[in-house]
Amino acid sequence: MSENGCRDDLAVLDALRDWRSRGLFVALATIVHTYGSAPHEIGTLYAVNAQGEEAGAPSGTCLGAWVKARMRESPKRLPRVIAASGADGLFLPCGGRVEFLVENDPEPGHMGEWRSALAARRSVCRVVDVASGECALVFAPPGATPLWNGRLWRGVYGPAWRLLLVGGGAVSVQLALIARALAFTITVSEPRVELRAAFPPGLATVTGAMPDDAVAAMRPEGRTAIVALAHDPRLDDLALWEAAPSAAFYVGALGSAATHAKRCARLLGLGVDPAAVARIHGPAGIPIHSRTPPEIAVSIAAALVAERRRGRPAATFRFPNSLDDEVLNP
Repeated sequence: MSENGCRDDLAVLDALRDWRSRGLFVALATIVHTYGSAPHEIGTLYAVNAQGEEAGAPSGTCLGAWVKARMRESPKRLPRVIAASGADGLFLPCGGRVEFLVENDPEPGHMGEWRSALAARRSVCRVVDVASGECALVFAPPGATPLWNGRLWRGVYGPAWRLLLVGGGAVSVQLALIARALAFTITVSEPRVELRAAFPPGLATVTGAMPDDAVAAMRPEGRTAIVALAHDPRLDDLALWEAAPSAAFYVGALGSAATHAKRCARLLGLGVDPAAVARIHGPAGIPIHSRTPPEIAVSIAAALVAERRRGRPAATFRFPNSLDDEVLNP
């Protein structure tokens, strides 16, 4: 997924792999530039095969249909750039303009390496030289950002966003439904057998592990969020004790301000660092006067989006005229 993206890039690469296994010609399009208000962000992936099947965020939209038609106009192997705007026959309702880098039949080995990196939760830069068709995949340094100079494209892709929910009650179910649409990979820690059995199948990975063990097993990093929703201090506190000092980008817990103050006092009494306790969002979510489980879930989902959309420092990067060591080592 791109640096600030809400997409499942791994799913697009899976689709390319599966289509190839069926002997189908495939093409990949990447948004490399946007102007004005655009419906997708830089780095968004879109794939199509010879039978017209699609994968990626623009699938099933007017933009996806437009790109699909133009991807099939030319069979040439070298990457090329197409632009979607009113002048090109597509009037986007948002009034924006989108540039796509199109690659017909991208090299399978390179695609497989890219997919393996994301599956292993590594952040990588993918660099494409449009003039030569040469591609490279390297480690993404902290702060690396997508860049495009008309010939060289550098996309920044990291592992999927993950969400650990502690407790399998009504709020967790509603939040999992929303988070799945936001491209989070969802895990639910629910030691209580009856609630674990009642959680909708297929919505998340549900484990009976105790919350602290579930957090430790996840090894939270900057693309992981943890929200305690068990309605049981014994379970919520266990999760927060492990999650608060972690590198998770968001740690939150359900409950009123008074409940949260008592929770923080308990964690401090257990020896959790005050700075770690202070980063726990309580009550979780943004204040929208939510009361019902779906409303609370909307509030928390909005907070997750706000946190992962926060600006990140940009790395200094100068494009040379070819894919050389400066590109491979930004």
